[in-house]
Amino acid sequence: MTSPPVRRAFLTVPRERFLPEITKREGLERVYQDEAIVTSHDERGIPTSSSSQPSMMASMLEQLDLRPGQRVLEVGAGTGYNAALLAKIVGARGRVISVELDPATARRARRGLASVKSPAKLVRGDGREGWPRAGPYDRIIVTASTPTVPRAWHEQLSEGGLLELPLVHRRGQAQAIVTFRKLSQALRSEAVLYGGFMPLRDAPGAPVASPPPSLGAIERIDDRSRSLAQLSGEALRRLSAARRQRLLSLALSEARVHELGLRAPRPALSLYLTIEAPEDRLVGGWPRIGVISENGDGLALLAGGAKTFTRIESYGDRDAERLLLGLTEGWKQRGRPAGHDLRVEVSFPRGAAGSDVRLSWGS
Repeated sequence: MTSPPVRRAFLTVPRERFLPEITKREGLERVYQDEAIVTSHDERGIPTSSSSQPSMMASMLEQLDLRPGQRVLEVGAGTGYNAALLAKIVGARGRVISVELDPATARRARRGLASVKSPAKLVRGDGREGWPRAGPYDRIIVTASTPTVPRAWHEQLSEGGLLELPLVHRRGQAQAIVTFRKLSQALRSEAVLYGGFMPLRDAPGAPVASPPPSLGAIERIDDRSRSLAQLSGEALRRLSAARRQRLLSLALSEARVHELGLRAPRPALSLYLTIEAPEDRLVGGWPRIGVISENGDGLALLAGGAKTFTRIESYGDRDAERLLLGLTEGWKQRGRPAGHDLRVEVSFPRGAAGSDVRLSWGS
């Protein structure tokens, strides 16, 4: 955290006020761990709302380059914690509007904001439509993922203003969290982070899109449990049940290890693979990622430490291993691009309801 205003906001706004049930049940230590905390589920048990990981929130707030006196629109209130941080940064001369679709989520967020006497205003509505009556906005921040950029966000953003949102490129994989600047009829990326957010919902109570297929094995002994293997991704959908079971058994076997000979930053190489790997071969997701062979009889995953990838762990046939080595070599030949090297441009074709999103790697 390098921005003094962002740091002061985190030191001033108590997260526990926005997570009272978690605080009561699990204590302050849980609330102040650097982890996302799920706050609601749908009837299928799929998470529908959460308090985002504080370090990711801080990075996003820093990328947004907030200034005192600015007008800010937040799409997706969550617990209200982020809106309170925004309001603290823009100060008494600024204004923060947080628009939330779900009634229950809006009520909880409103209570949290009231508990800290935040001036941020929470309104009910479809975030895709923004909140035009309080615009235009100097900054718009979206805290749910989307594959497209609604025209309303572009229209309600001041010329030269910044829009930050988690952009879905591959369903089931982590997203490029892009900060765009409005330049006339287009949006052009200024910065890119790597992470994951729940999707925007279509209507109050509407089901969240089902997560992609996943495979997993968990070991439980007495009251202790640990994950032995976890794979996910749309690539698994095309495999038969028998091949998925074989793939999981491979993931539980002893790996062949290929050292990369470098320490590749996890976010940079993960983002590259999310964009460049064939969609029908990509598995994993944040924070681990890899590919499967064409017939599902092989698996290769990047592995290493908490912040870097240092090796490839492979199982079964070598098709997946060759593909992952090739992708990693391509990343090296491009100059080891990171988020700041990704160029994203959004245009709004005349007469079209949606937007046109183009991605490329800068030189």
